[in-house]
Amino acid sequence: MNESNQIQILLKECIEFQNSILNNIFLLSNLPNSIEVIKKNLIGEINPLLLYVIKQLPEEMKVDLLPNIIEIMKNLDGNTKLCQDIILSMNKEWLKKNIWLYSEHVFNEHDYQIFGIFMYLFNFISEELSKKLAILALESDDEDVREIGKIYFDKMCAI
Repeated sequence: MNESNQIQILLKECIEFQNSILNNIFLLSNLPNSIEVIKKNLIGEINPLLLYVIKQLPEEMKVDLLPNIIEIMKNLDGNTKLCQDIILSMNKEWLKKNIWLYSEHVFNEHDYQIFGIFMYLFNFISEELSKKLAILALESDDEDVREIGKIYFDKMCAI
């Protein structure tokens, strides 16, 4: 078999596999207890493939899972970027209005890594959110957290 035929076969298999995944995600999203089952699988060691599935779910399911996604994202355990991708796949206008309410409790920890993770995320959502987080960082007792706020405002002044 020549290389072109092999590529064509592999491409066809990939398309069929993706179609199967989309069909299963559709079925999953229409089952009444799917959110509860997914939440149970978001405890302990997280399979990154589950996060890829969640990214494909309808918006309302991602909203239901958002508190879980935020908790996973803040752990900086290799799933942080996937969690940020899930959040950024959501409606940007909804995020501008609501993401702060879902995430503000984690800022009470005054943890440099958490502030950094959320600053990165908020920079993709809106300047207003980034600025709000930078102000909160500047008010922190933790010198490292304050540094995040200083860096943000230094960059804004340089623009």
